[in-house]
Amino acid sequence: MRRWKQALPVALALTAGSAAGCQGSLDRGPAAPIGSSLCADEVVLGTAPMRRLSNVEYLRTMSILFEGSAPALPSLPDDAEVIGFENDARSLGPTDVGVARWEEIAFRYTTEATRDEAALRAFTGCAAFASDAEARACATSFIARFGLLTHRRPLEAEEQTRFESFFESQRVAIDFAAAVQLTAMAMLQAPPFLYRLEIESEATESTTAGPAIALTQYELASRLSFLLWGTMPDEALFATAQAGGLDDADALEAEARRMLDDPRARDLVADFHRQWLDFDRILDPEHGSRAHDDEGLFAPDAQQSAHEELGRFVGAEIFDGEGTLASLFTSRRAFVNSTLAGLYGVEGPSSPTEWREVTLPEDERAGLLTRIGPLASHAHPGNSSPPLRGVYLMERVMCEQRPSPPPDADLSPPVAMPGSGPQTNRDLFEQRTSPSTCQGCHARIDGLGFVFENYDERGVFRDVDNTLPVDATGLITGTGDVDGEVDGAIELSERLAESGHVQRCATQRWFRFANGRAPEDADACHVSSLERRFVRSGGDIRELLVSMVTRPEFRLRPMVSE
Repeated sequence: MRRWKQALPVALALTAGSAAGCQGSLDRGPAAPIGSSLCADEVVLGTAPMRRLSNVEYLRTMSILFEGSAPALPSLPDDAEVIGFENDARSLGPTDVGVARWEEIAFRYTTEATRDEAALRAFTGCAAFASDAEARACATSFIARFGLLTHRRPLEAEEQTRFESFFESQRVAIDFAAAVQLTAMAMLQAPPFLYRLEIESEATESTTAGPAIALTQYELASRLSFLLWGTMPDEALFATAQAGGLDDADALEAEARRMLDDPRARDLVADFHRQWLDFDRILDPEHGSRAHDDEGLFAPDAQQSAHEELGRFVGAEIFDGEGTLASLFTSRRAFVNSTLAGLYGVEGPSSPTEWREVTLPEDERAGLLTRIGPLASHAHPGNSSPPLRGVYLMERVMCEQRPSPPPDADLSPPVAMPGSGPQTNRDLFEQRTSPSTCQGCHARIDGLGFVFENYDERGVFRDVDNTLPVDATGLITGTGDVDGEVDGAIELSERLAESGHVQRCATQRWFRFANGRAPEDADACHVSSLERRFVRSGGDIRELLVSMVTRPEFRLRPMVSE
């Protein structure tokens, strides 16, 4: 640790406070648990904003409603991200383009569903609809059945009557198939389908902070399915809701454990980590090629392969492996095709379309942070970037605010001066950020980022950089529990795997994902309880989800005064 030990006193002094030139503040994130054990049994509700289905939720739900159908679809406007998440309620307002695309998508799905008599029978569930009487009877049953699915509750009498009247008018004006299609399209564009509405009133319950509204059985079913599957309830969950079987914590826990055994839960958990840890960044066009790739390892499919590997890894580790947050940082399990096998330097399949599970070298890799996706996506095309990698850890893994550089900062990759002789990438970045106005932020950022210098801009492991030995020593600060000098990304990953600070960050991000909003002051006891239960479970992610479902807040919404 030759150079880092020399800089250590300065780094610690500078990171203790703010320095000139560091715009904004370094939000230290969840350095201490929210709330206290004294409020573990208190029930205080935060807000429950109305939530539109995110694009992912919408498309998953459409594919379930029209199982086996895969029409070509127009793209939806991107959902606005808030701290990486695409389901923040306040950012999911409708747009003119979005409304037009929902109509077009509904049209394309229902066109296939009504294309001929056989398709009509399958879609409506009706054996006969030739005569007027048969058509009206079919409309009644179809509207009730499809309405339950689209509205995620039984239709009210007024809704049933309105849809039946609309159906009959279109049948008379056009024909039966058109009536089915147009009625289905109307249901698919209705607010109860596009939004997760919680407006029914089943009962009033008393909480620590006053009265609250108990969700109906069907509203609870939707909360469960969108939390654990990211889509609508299945037939079994609808049946449980109809029977009133979601009325207490034990019943919700039993249903949650059933749902966590379904493959849809694996997809949901992988998708949460995709958003939280920014897996999609590797797909950005700037990461389509690397300047230094004489071996041709960074093949045209490298971006997509690296992205797919991360989802496969998370799903397997959480549902087939230890299932803990720590294991995501330390497991050497990997899934590779021929491209990734070359980048990791392991034996693998001979084809980019074939995948195989392998174990990565123990002296080179450990968990998510040392995978091609995060490493290559937080690098420049021509060199690795300690600042990008350090900020990634702070923002995503430690839940801290991204620091902003001063307006006059040189953000271009540093290059060696002519005649300077061999220098490592680290040498160049240390020279760039050596002024005291830079060190106020970079002492901490680069202290985290330098530990990844064993990986080049492709994510390929290296011991030598520009003929010189790699120095991957660094410093962890700001966690409050695993701070200190660290040598290399494997040791860093092992430290973070043990960090209560990181566990609290993960809990708060899951809370945000589950509720479609950031934690509020009123959520202090709720979040604190989840954090403590997560720690007691050994960081088991599935148990964290069960804890969310069994907390009293999951069954309630605040009473809003008019």
